[in-house]
Amino acid sequence: MRKGLAAAGVVALIAAGSAACESAAQASPAGKVNTGFDKLSNAKSLTLGLHFDASADQIYAAMKGEKDFTKDDAKMLAGLEATFTVSSDKALKDVKSGDKGGSVGVRLSGDSGKTGIFELRSVDQKLYLRVDLKAAMKLDTSPSKSGDVAGINKFLGMADSLPSSLASVKAALKGQWVSLDPKAFSQFAKSMGGAKGGGTGGGSDSLPGMSGLPGGKSLDTKTQKQFLAALKKAAEHNAKYTDLGNHDGADHVRATVLARPFAKELQSAIAPLGKQIPGYKPSDFNDVPNKSVSLEFAIKGGEIRSITFDVAQLDTKATGKLPLTLDLDGSADEIKAPEGAQQLNPQDLMGLFMAGFGGSDDTSSGSGSSDSLFS
Repeated sequence: MRKGLAAAGVVALIAAGSAACESAAQASPAGKVNTGFDKLSNAKSLTLGLHFDASADQIYAAMKGEKDFTKDDAKMLAGLEATFTVSSDKALKDVKSGDKGGSVGVRLSGDSGKTGIFELRSVDQKLYLRVDLKAAMKLDTSPSKSGDVAGINKFLGMADSLPSSLASVKAALKGQWVSLDPKAFSQFAKSMGGAKGGGTGGGSDSLPGMSGLPGGKSLDTKTQKQFLAALKKAAEHNAKYTDLGNHDGADHVRATVLARPFAKELQSAIAPLGKQIPGYKPSDFNDVPNKSVSLEFAIKGGEIRSITFDVAQLDTKATGKLPLTLDLDGSADEIKAPEGAQQLNPQDLMGLFMAGFGGSDDTSSGSGSSDSLFS
């Protein structure tokens, strides 16, 4: 499943790069795709929504051959939805690596988008986080997980006993918004002996609005351009487009890619960049199937509205179709800081640790473990 999801993203990039190699003036399928992406790049905000376009029964029918894959797993996947939104004060095509003015939002939800599980926002170089632990535990409805759910509920109930000095921790545990200063957490990690030479990650080369995020090495601007140029060239030689006509109020175009020839050409082209690409290993291309894979674009009002990829194309054990859809919206609202978010400091988490494992002050009750948050 993980490889399938990654492949879907790769094929989407393939198609985008290939379309950019053709003239939009041509009344061709690739020209329609290129124009669709151009319109989105002119917007000041963009939301990408990723979800399986299939019912739980359809997902189970396709994936039941996978080891330990259950109907509960299929139900969970059918309801999951991930969204990524970026907004800026200028057209997205004009945003450059290192720009400080953008905002970014990430959201993971269940129940087909109704229940927010995890949300992260970056606004004005500050992070905002919200996690609903109860909603996360409800994702797995299998009987074997009932004990875990009970444990989480007990833990969250005992969180009410935290002292007022840990109000931000209590808010976080209850699924409310908290704010974080990435630099403070990075400095705290250094003081605790971690993150050797870590700095704050991204720096001037990180994503717009996310330059303060702690983390690993980012892809610098020069390497990004070289990588995209290699991607476009490989796609130009190995991708074809077919017009599928208009239905459901949108023009549909299929992009078909010769997977292994594309992978080999791309592998050779980016070999000199290997050390600059975080996590890249030449062996990543070894498992690319020797077959054609395709995805379908839906274009409405001249804009790309969705890209659908059948993940089952890359899974030899799949027994049915498993469509994964990426929705695109160029009219998304600007990402704003949530109201009422409490500041969560690294020291607050240390306070939670001490409250959880310190036990009770009442030494007459033995070890005091009965009063521990984590008992």
